[in-house]
Parts: sequence; C-alpha cells; structure tokens
Amino acid sequence: MTDLARSLSISAVVDGAGLSHQTFHNTYPGNSRGGGTGGKEAFVADLLDNLTVNYSGTAATDPPAGLLDAAAPMSALFDDLTSGLMRRRLIATLLAADHDGARKAVTPEFERLDADLRTKVGQAIQAQGGSVRQPMSLTSLSIVLGALLDGLALREMLSPGSFSGDDITATTTSILRWAIDPLHSDRQVPDPEPAYPSVDSDALRPDLEAEVIDATEALFVDNGYFRVTLADIAAAARLRLDDLRRLFPSKVDIIVAALKPKFDRVLRLRRADERLGIEPAIALRRTMIELGEFVIDHRAMSSGMLLALSFEQFQQPNTVTTVLENLYLPSAVVPILERGREAGVFSDEAPTIDAAIMLTNNVLFRCLTRPTETAIEVVDGVLRLLMPGIASRTP
Repeated sequence: MTDLARSLSISAVVDGAGLSHQTFHNTYPGNSRGGGTGGKEAFVADLLDNLTVNYSGTAATDPPAGLLDAAAPMSALFDDLTSGLMRRRLIATLLAADHDGARKAVTPEFERLDADLRTKVGQAIQAQGGSVRQPMSLTSLSIVLGALLDGLALREMLSPGSFSGDDITATTTSILRWAIDPLHSDRQVPDPEPAYPSVDSDALRPDLEAEVIDATEALFVDNGYFRVTLADIAAAARLRLDDLRRLFPSKVDIIVAALKPKFDRVLRLRRADERLGIEPAIALRRTMIELGEFVIDHRAMSSGMLLALSFEQFQQPNTVTTVLENLYLPSAVVPILERGREAGVFSDEAPTIDAAIMLTNNVLFRCLTRPTETAIEVVDGVLRLLMPGIASRTP
C-alpha cells in the first residue's frame, strides 16, 4: 500500500477526475506523515476497498447450434482480455493477494467471469446433446478453458501478434470436440454413494424442488445420466439424502417433474388448435415443432428420459410406467391423426398409435442426435420422409 501511495500523484488523480486539489483534500483530509492516516494513503486504502476490473459480462446470445458457435464467445472474451481486461486482472490479482478489502472488491467480478464462461461451455455441451467426457466435469473443463484464455491473453500482451481470435476459436473447438461425449459412452458403474453432511431447515427453502431439478440438470450435463446418483444430486442441492428421496424417489421422478410442465404446454397448444379447427396437416406440423422445441430446450433431461426408457426398463419396470404416464410423447399427435382420418386427410392403413409413435420417436431421436438442426428443420425432415405414408392416397 505504501509503494502504491508513493507511485500515485494527487495531481494526476484530480486531473483525471476533473476535480480540484481542494476537493481531494476535503474528501481525504490530513496526511500520513508523523504517523497519521489521512491524505493520499487514506485515498489508497479507499481505492483498494473499491477496486474494480471493469468486467461487464458476456453479451447474451442464442444457444449455440454447433461447436463453432460455442467457440465464438471464447474468442470474444479473448479479445476483451487482450484489449485491457487482462492487465486489470493482473493488477487486481497482485493488489488483492495481501489486502482483504481489494480481495472482497474484485472477487465478485472474477466469479462472474467464471460463471459466464461455465454457462457458455454448458450451452456448448447441451447443444451436442452429450456430457463431459470422464474424468472431467463441466466445472473443471470451464476452469481449464479459462486458464488457457488467461495464459494466451498474457502471452499476447507480452508478444503482440502471437495469438489471434481465430486461433482461440480453432483451439476451443478442438478441446470441446474432445471433451464432449455425445453418446454418454463412458458409462461406468457408480462408486458407492458417499455420506454428505446434512443441511438444516431444508423444508424452509422457498422452492426446494426447483433447486433439485436445476442441480440434476447440471449433473446430467457434467456426467451423463448413468453416472449421477441420488446422493450426488442431494449433495449438489445441499439437501439430506433422505429428504431428497421423500421428494423424488428416483432420478426418473426428477426428470418427470422437470419435463411434465413443459410437455403439458405442448398438449395445451394442441388442444387450442383443435378447438380452433386448424387443418389437421397444419396442426400436426405445429405440434411436432412444439415437441421438437420441448426436446431441444431440455436436452439433458430429455436425453436422461430416453436413456432411462432404453436401458432401465428390464431392471426397473416402474421407470417405463412413470414416464409413459406423464411424458407419453405420441399422445400429443394421436388426436390430430384421428381427426385427420375422420376428415379423410390421413390414411388409415396403419394403426393410429403406430403412426404417432413413428412420428414422435423420429423427432425425439433426431433432436438429440442432430444438435445443429432447429426444431423446424427436424420436423420438416421427418415429415418429408414419413408424411407420404400418413397422408390419404387419392385414387
């Protein structure tokens, strides 16, 4: 603090602030000579307690359609770092290393940058419909990418021209391509559930179920459906395991709680089209697009639902029952197909339920395996192939 006070010029400070020397001395009276604490050293103490990095946060963007889109925010952050943010981060780190006030002042900005980076990386993983390849997690991957950006920005600051934004995009894309496991292929038998300390007053938290759902979704993104246990979810949600089991006896119950309100919206919109007499072919496409948006907006949970149905139906038959009772996707289009058949618009060569299953299953699988396609693109591709078999044939 003494070295900083000696290096500062009051004249430079007041000139930069557009103030007078008198204003400065009125604000920070006295001086540090003879054991005093006023004047310039008082100003420095105040300065450190209000230190800022001037990090304004990353601009809000649409979820990335692919890895290149996901890498673009990294390149933008690298540009911010090399344009002055890295210098401020270094200075803040040095000053905060042994000054509590400076540390408290800049910690929120450092944490905000870390949180923004974690959000961008999480969006990239969700866009691929996968999880982080073991043994990494979303948090550790974000830390690695953040450290890489800091290091390269420092190198660029010391050796201008050594690295560019395009280089960052290419490097980040390569790392994400390696780090994301789109098929959850690294499934392993989970370790025994560890014991976690209990948290008091769990029941008094305002929306405990929402916190559990958010924690579960983050864990699915990090680890995939299979490697996440109820104990993991309880720890992430800061909840006693017994209390979690009272709220949600299984992971499938959490998935249903997360997805059912969203699926109910799809059903509500379909019923509105029916009451308004929307033509069946148009209503079918509209409802399937809503189904596609439902899956894309909740990839981690939708992927978990599919994996639970695919792999756990023999070990836990009640899993299938729970999902089918609450999230039976074909039920969204069955009434439209029946109405179309009554009107002679759709063929009745196959049972209605079989046609509905084929349509919705194709939308579900394609949304999860074609992360670069929008819901409209997915549905139009499915209908282009299947609609000739559904539409009524003219003689």
